[in-house]
Amino acid sequence: MKRPDVGLCAECRHARVQRNARGSEFWRCLRAETDAEFVRYPALPVIQCAGCERASSSPASGKDVSGE
Repeated sequence: MKRPDVGLCAECRHARVQRNARGSEFWRCLRAETDAEFVRYPALPVIQCAGCERASSSPASGKDVSGE
């Protein structure tokens, strides 16, 4: 899935999309969980990333982050 507003994360296997109750979308980098070099919620669009690895499909949607 090409998403110029998101950049490389749109096709990265380490990216997860989380949406809150208001419909806001947050892109989370799973590499940040094990490697401090990466930011958990990177500023978008990401145009350069040493950890980017293309996924075989689009990033999975995460659960609601609103706490509700």
